Amino acid sequence: MCYDAVLFDNDGILTRPTLLEVQREAVRRAFEEFGIAPTTETVDGVLHGSLTQLRHICDVHDVPCEVFWEHHEAHAAETQRTCLENGSKPLYDDIGVLDYLDQPLAIVSNNQHATIEYILDVFGLEGHFEVAYGRDPTIDGARVKKPNPHYIERALAELGVERALYVGDSNVDIVAANRAGIDVAFIRRPHRDGYELAADPTYEFDSLDELTAVC
Repeated sequence: MCYDAVLFDNDGILTRPTLLEVQREAVRRAFEEFGIAPTTETVDGVLHGSLTQLRHICDVHDVPCEVFWEHHEAHAAETQRTCLENGSKPLYDDIGVLDYLDQPLAIVSNNQHATIEYILDVFGLEGHFEVAYGRDPTIDGARVKKPNPHYIERALAELGVERALYVGDSNVDIVAANRAGIDVAFIRRPHRDGYELAADPTYEFDSLDELTAVC
């Protein structure tokens, strides 16, 4: 099938996933600004819990949720920038497939927008992508991250296309693409070995190189 555009997730697709300990460090730094030393359970609750859980955690520690989250997003972008600079968050080897795709390309990621912008800059990828969205560094931005199709739909509107393919490595990617009404390719990277899918993707590949067969 011919697509009018191809949209990519970032972490686990273009760059290797950010290490969990790096993500935890960003949460700890945010709490430290309020004089709090959080437990690992609290840190993981911020990272993996719902917005309701985040608000509960902030209430327990008497921290303004919206302010805390903006501090967290800033520290998350800063710690990941360090990872990009020291080589611990590299591009995947099959990133070269971008040179063989003729359609307009976009990035739609749940990562912080500042991180996505820095990835484009540090790896010189600006020329490949017409649109790039990470989440806004606010509670509202977190509320509409995938599996909400909000950012995918914004990218589609900006590109002026409807028939597009989204490329991701998680169930939230599949659900978000389905909700946006577009096809989705699931890339089963080594870190997704044994990962169970909650819904069937349009395609399942082992590498980005296989995109050329459908694009």
